[in-house]
Amino acid sequence: MSFINNVKRSKPLQGLIVIALFIAAYFLIFSGSASDSYTPEEINSMLQNKNDAVEVAKVELLPQAIKAPYLEKSNYKSKNWDLKGNTIVKNNDYIRLTGDIQRQTGNIFSKFPIKAESFEMELTFHIHGKTNNGFVGDGMAIWFLDKPSDIGDVFGAQNNFNGLGIMIDTYKNGKRGSFPYVNIMMGNGQLHYDKDTDGFETRIAGCKAHELLNPKSQKSRARIVYVQDGYFSLDFDYNGNGEEWHNCVTLTKIMLPPVKYLGLSAETGGLSAAHDVLENKMYELFNPDGTPVKSIQELEKLVAKQATPGEDEQFLDEQVEEDPVAEKRGGGRHRFIPRKRLDPKKRRKTVSRLLSAEKRLKERERQLRLEKYGDAETTFFTHMLGKIWKVTIYFIYFVLVVLALWFVRIVYRVQRQKGKPKTTGLLD
Repeated sequence: MSFINNVKRSKPLQGLIVIALFIAAYFLIFSGSASDSYTPEEINSMLQNKNDAVEVAKVELLPQAIKAPYLEKSNYKSKNWDLKGNTIVKNNDYIRLTGDIQRQTGNIFSKFPIKAESFEMELTFHIHGKTNNGFVGDGMAIWFLDKPSDIGDVFGAQNNFNGLGIMIDTYKNGKRGSFPYVNIMMGNGQLHYDKDTDGFETRIAGCKAHELLNPKSQKSRARIVYVQDGYFSLDFDYNGNGEEWHNCVTLTKIMLPPVKYLGLSAETGGLSAAHDVLENKMYELFNPDGTPVKSIQELEKLVAKQATPGEDEQFLDEQVEEDPVAEKRGGGRHRFIPRKRLDPKKRRKTVSRLLSAEKRLKERERQLRLEKYGDAETTFFTHMLGKIWKVTIYFIYFVLVVLALWFVRIVYRVQRQKGKPKTTGLLD
């Protein structure tokens, strides 16, 4: 009772108790919400068949694969890739887009388009160089474009591209941000990447990536997951072991061109670094019934449906058995059977977490748009259209003002002429 009386008499103590209750409520609410939804990394692992909650069928896209030895023994050329610029190949070690040499550019683009609407990809690469007062340059990029690119000045590819560019920028040209920085840009064939500002105006998302430069393991990994309805997610594993993924960006309205080519490029300037490609694996994503995965919502249906073995597992077994030769080659459909099937209660919990994760991703995108554009519903393209419309309106106002001034000037001159006295001669 004495404690209660002390609390009643002491306003500071009452305030401390209220603050403590608020803090406790905060942790109870937000710690619970984090566990009730999946992180982007967990969703991406599901789509890679690295999560027991769901099974996804996969077909390896061999034309987009990169693995040593990189060149054909018969002609010392790449079967599936065009190599341009300063790109060199050490056949059993790496494809080097640029060396640690000033003013080099190199790129490689797949000769064949990506035959998939939904896919996951793991790229192993290595960016390394002797830093000049802590600086290197300029960076490398991953491309999904409507056509292969020639050598250009945007990290080794041409500007005004149509498609998605993932730019690992290692040198800061503008005034904003901390580098290395990963810049995501969606081009429409007309948008121009501005080097002087590090593409800030055309950036739709990005993340800091200091650990990608000179990693101790001498390799890094990028994981890209794309689903037909616009889900795009990029993770990095800074140790290169494929186990510790860190999400860079996750977006839900990225629409790649219908025909898309995979490309990798790099560039050096006054500063330099070596940009090595070591390996790439890419898979088309299917539902167990053989239809392509079209949305994250289909994951929710799969989780609920796979509570008990059924026709889907039979389909997967048939796919594995139908082409054992392709399985040895690394082609064909690949199935990953979880060691332990989740019970229905856990499946329902998984569905709930997926729904919560999807909602959280959309809210995060809205917040990013609000911070950048001042409106949660504004996208990059509507923002650009708004700017163009605003410039057009200002131009019309300017023309109207000029016309008004011109009209006033004419009226003034006419009135001035009327006000002048008429000159008369001797004969009048």
